[in-house]
Amino acid sequence: MSLPPPVNVASPDASDACAPLPAGGTRWNIDEPRLAAALALPARQWTIDIVQQTGSTNADLVQDCRQRPWGDDGAVRLAYRQTAGRGRQGRPWQGQAGMTFSVALPFALPPARLGGLSLAVGLAVADGLADCHPALARAVGLKWPNDLQIDGRKLAGILIESVPAGPQRAWAVIGIGLNLWRDPAMEQALGRELAGISEKWPGFDPASDPTAVLAAVLNRLARMRTEFLAEGFAPMAPRWSARDAYRDQPVRLLHDGAILAEGLARGVDEHGHLLLETDEGLRPIASGELSLRPIAAGTAP
Repeated sequence: MSLPPPVNVASPDASDACAPLPAGGTRWNIDEPRLAAALALPARQWTIDIVQQTGSTNADLVQDCRQRPWGDDGAVRLAYRQTAGRGRQGRPWQGQAGMTFSVALPFALPPARLGGLSLAVGLAVADGLADCHPALARAVGLKWPNDLQIDGRKLAGILIESVPAGPQRAWAVIGIGLNLWRDPAMEQALGRELAGISEKWPGFDPASDPTAVLAAVLNRLARMRTEFLAEGFAPMAPRWSARDAYRDQPVRLLHDGAILAEGLARGVDEHGHLLLETDEGLRPIASGELSLRPIAAGTAP
């Protein structure tokens, strides 16, 4: 395992190993012994590395996977601050206001069988949050292809990179950025409102609940991998569609700001393609580098 040197490795009693968040000066950290106790097999066997700062957790694990022996064990890298993180389409993703981590999981499948993985991951994250608090089960929706939302505001984003490891074998390096609180500074910089899980979680405790969130999400990701290896995304498609934040609503698809298609969102198919109902009929849309946006009532095409 070869990773860049960590900066201030986190420990439960290290006061400098906490992430500052813009909620009245609130700080949080991951309690590593408590995390280990909350993990179930097989996630309990994964290598977990928590650092104060790194460039990009995804880049760290991509480098690691190029040298890691092939096997069933996964790897987790969480940083309280990323300085060179990036999201989909190369957007900056520093993650200073929430929980940012990456998970490397091995998939012994042909590339064609990996379709829908980003949606399966999003569903696993949503299920993990639902495990933490029933209000999150009701509040969190999925936005095709790889975001989570609350009330139309972004709660989390997912970025997956593949590292080949032999014929029909690849590591999926899954980057997840999850807002614990709303960050006014980040909202101002982005020019839009964001969401945070604490707004729907009464009594959210920064001393313990981030650890519970991470454990729940990792356990769900482990379960998702087992199911995905056995049957792919197809059995998960109805559950994803039930959580679709824009199900039966008018949406448009954009590429580099240009409108490519408009219609009603009808969930997803067994491959993870968006089902878009247009004047020409129901169209399956592969993700690529497309962005989905809702069409507000009265908005001209």
